[in-house]
Amino acid sequence: MIIKKNKTALITGATSGIGAAFARRFAKIGYNLIITGRRKEKINSLAKELREEFNISVDVFIIELSSMDNVDFLIEKIKSRDISVLVNNAGFATKGKFADENLNVQEQMINLHIICSIKLIHSILPNMIDKNDGTIINLSSQIAFLAIPKNAIYSGTKAFLNSFSESIYLEVKDSRIKVQSLCPGFIISDFHEKMGSPKANHKNKGIIRWMTPEKVVDISLKQLETGKVICKPGFFENLGMNLLNFLPKRIYYKIATCFYK
Repeated sequence: MIIKKNKTALITGATSGIGAAFARRFAKIGYNLIITGRRKEKINSLAKELREEFNISVDVFIIELSSMDNVDFLIEKIKSRDISVLVNNAGFATKGKFADENLNVQEQMINLHIICSIKLIHSILPNMIDKNDGTIINLSSQIAFLAIPKNAIYSGTKAFLNSFSESIYLEVKDSRIKVQSLCPGFIISDFHEKMGSPKANHKNKGIIRWMTPEKVVDISLKQLETGKVICKPGFFENLGMNLLNFLPKRIYYKIATCFYK
């Protein structure tokens, strides 16, 4: 992937996993970084590592982006920066039935996945249009294509990001601005551990395949160059999810209901 150096990439949720992998990749090719996260010690350690290894500037914001006041604060801080890459990676999930979950938590998820992404894109995209150059990557999920019990808001917000990303792409497709909705499946990261899946379970089994964040980033950036807007990294890694999409709905509903009891 050929990208001009000495530009700036903003990556939200860069503490670990896919966000950290994107930060390392853009640092390696010479980008200065603006990264956000909530775990102060861990993200500052990553920033120090990247500054020392790649001799770049790394600005860190310890911030909760499900709060719109914090999103507005971040936008104010970066409004004078020429941002060439935006990776909306920050996110979280819950694992309970919608009616049983705290509504405030569900609203926070909507704010983080949707409203935060919209506001950051709206603040940065006009400058990309003016200079006819830029990259926007929104972190979606394979779950965006499936209705999953106990993931109602999560799957719904990710489905929104797919449609939203495609719409933005259509608006800028005659420019040099690249837009992608990245839809990974099972990733070896903190995300699944927080959802109650211990590291010991992150193993290939049957048609379930786990992918490293670094491989996801590799595929994302390669497909970005080919203009693919909806990126579902790894055919075999996502084979199970892809097969479920082809099932008649009545059969899928039975499987989903049994599997996600």
